[in-house]
Amino acid sequence: MSKSYPRDLASYVSSRLLTIPMLALLILLLLAAWLPAFPNDALTAVTQILITANLLAMFRLWDDLSDLAADRITNPDRVLCKTAHQASFRWTGVILTFTAISMLTVTNPRSGIGFVLLVIIFAIYYKLPWRSLWPRLSYHLLILKYPCFIALIYSCNNQTISNQHLMVMLVAYFILCIYEVVHDPDLRADTWCRALAGIELLAAIITASWVTNALL
Repeated sequence: MSKSYPRDLASYVSSRLLTIPMLALLILLLLAAWLPAFPNDALTAVTQILITANLLAMFRLWDDLSDLAADRITNPDRVLCKTAHQASFRWTGVILTFTAISMLTVTNPRSGIGFVLLVIIFAIYYKLPWRSLWPRLSYHLLILKYPCFIALIYSCNNQTISNQHLMVMLVAYFILCIYEVVHDPDLRADTWCRALAGIELLAAIITASWVTNALL
C-alpha cells in the first residue's frame, strides 16, 4: 500500500464504498424513506441523501475495522488489511460519526438521539464474543441497522413514522437479509440460512403486497 493516507483512503473508497451494491443500497434506503412521495423541496432531498451516504460510509468502515482480524485471513487484499494507517482510518470513522450526529441533530434532535442510541447498541454488538460463532443470528442483527437508517432519514424531516413506513422498513430488512445469504458463500452453503431466506422472501412479498394495497 501507499505511504500516503489520502491514497489509501481513496483506494478504500473506490473498493468498498463506490460499488454497485453500495449504490443500490443507497437507492433502496432513500426510496424506502421517501415513500409514498418524494420530499417537497430540493434542500430536504439533498440533506437526506448526504445523511444516508454518511451513515453508509461510517458503518461500512466500522464493520470493516471490527472484522479486521478475520479479514486478514479471509480477505487479505483489502485496503484495511494492508494499510499502515489504521489509526487514521479509525479517526475517519470518528469524524463520520460526529458529522452524522451533527446533521441529524440539526434537522431533528430526536433523530440525533436515535443515532446516539444506535451507535451505543452497535458498539456493544461489535464487542460480543459470539458474533463469529452464531453467524445465522449475527447477520440478522447486523442488518437491523438499515431499517434504523430509514427511520433516521425519514424522521429528520420532522415527520412521524406511520405503520405504513414500518412495513416498508420491514420489507427492506427482508430484502437485505436475503441479499446477504445470496452474496455470502458461507451463508449460502448453510441449509438453515437458505431456508430462512426462503421464509423471508415469502414474508417480503406478503408485506410488500400490504404496502401496495395501502398506497392504492
